[in-house]
Amino acid sequence: MNFRMILAAALMAGSGTLAHAQTDMSSIVRPENGSNIIAHVFERKRQGTIIEPESGTRIYGGRPSEQGAWPAQVSLHFREYVGQDAESRILSQFCGGTFIARQWVLSAAHCFFLPDGTALEASDVLVRSGHVRLEEGDFREVAAIITHKDYDGFTFNNDIALLKLAEPVQGSSGPVGAIPVIGQGQPVPEGPSVVVGWGLVEGSQVPGVLMETDIDIVSNDTCNRGMAEQSRRDMGALLYQIGAAGRIPEDRLVEAFNLLAPSIGDHLNDNMICAGTSSGQRDSCNGDSGGPLMIRQSDGSWLQVGVVSWGRFPLNAEEKCGHPQLFAVYTRLSNYYNWIAENLQAN
Repeated sequence: MNFRMILAAALMAGSGTLAHAQTDMSSIVRPENGSNIIAHVFERKRQGTIIEPESGTRIYGGRPSEQGAWPAQVSLHFREYVGQDAESRILSQFCGGTFIARQWVLSAAHCFFLPDGTALEASDVLVRSGHVRLEEGDFREVAAIITHKDYDGFTFNNDIALLKLAEPVQGSSGPVGAIPVIGQGQPVPEGPSVVVGWGLVEGSQVPGVLMETDIDIVSNDTCNRGMAEQSRRDMGALLYQIGAAGRIPEDRLVEAFNLLAPSIGDHLNDNMICAGTSSGQRDSCNGDSGGPLMIRQSDGSWLQVGVVSWGRFPLNAEEKCGHPQLFAVYTRLSNYYNWIAENLQAN
């Protein structure tokens, strides 16, 4: 899509963002952390509105999970915000994870870094297990957080982490179990998969119960194409705003667009998996980070193949998730089975 097509589409859509020139650049772009690539973690979730799952339509596009359906799933909570009341237990949740052994939880590295880059300490985090509802279940102490030494907070490459519990799980008020992880170098089949989590649903609302949704694993090329097209749209919209504010002739804007557009690169690498729906109606979102992307095996059991990592949204979009052709991205666990095994053995 060229600049004139983007401009025409924007004007026909009547977008307030595009139709009104802005002279204050801070009012043109308000993405999270200076980027419209978003890690699926919601640091300010505790400010959200709690809803019952039946009133939300989407994990995005999700349905409430039944108790015991996903015994490996855990929620991660900021200790300082956890109180005795149900609201604090719900709003303190910031990421998810899965039991892969009695004393080990698998999650995403970005969950354990604050926006300023400060790493969380093990004492900052509690692991809750045993129930689909956040106000129920058992809180467990964390002894160590191990993030991949080559994790890149800019690209989300190597977005994987392990939590070692202070004590192995020996008792629980509800179902707890471990999930197997795909082996090193094993191919991840395209097709049906499931993602679960307590992340935001439509309208940036917070569900109090675990949500699940059916999505499809697709090729990384599919993700890269959709994100590149959105980058072209965003670039055209931003150039138009700058041009309108600065009275820059359209031919110069077209020249700038044609110069920059070919330089848009791929967002995904081979350590990542692309999954979702082309419509965007079913998706993972903020707060789902660290949770599992799973496929059903031939014997009916579930295998974890990915970890919820990040997604992309249009500039100035009110909703950060659930956009057409902008699939979510997951850490490809078949590249990290050996890393997981080595850390479990060494610790």
